Amino acid sequence: MEPEREKFRAYVEKSGLMSTLTNVLVTLYEEPNKPNDALSYVMESLGAQRCDVKKMELLEEKVKELEKENESLREQLSKFLRAEQQEAPSDSTAT
Repeated sequence: MEPEREKFRAYVEKSGLMSTLTNVLVTLYEEPNKPNDALSYVMESLGAQRCDVKKMELLEEKVKELEKENESLREQLSKFLRAEQQEAPSDSTAT
């Protein structure tokens, strides 16, 4: 099991994960006002953002609304194009 552990350690160090996590933890250690939620602090330091559930629900609603609007507009466009095609042959015979 020791070789597996060493292989993983080498991988973590080579990828830069070890130094990145160390830097984040040092920054947290040096923070004069420690945050209540250390995990959020680490995640934000790494560039991750916590998902706000309410915001996600609102965005999902908006997506559904826009999908319905998109479908409606596609139907209108389709009707318009069909009507235009039906009128086009009569225009060419008039010349």
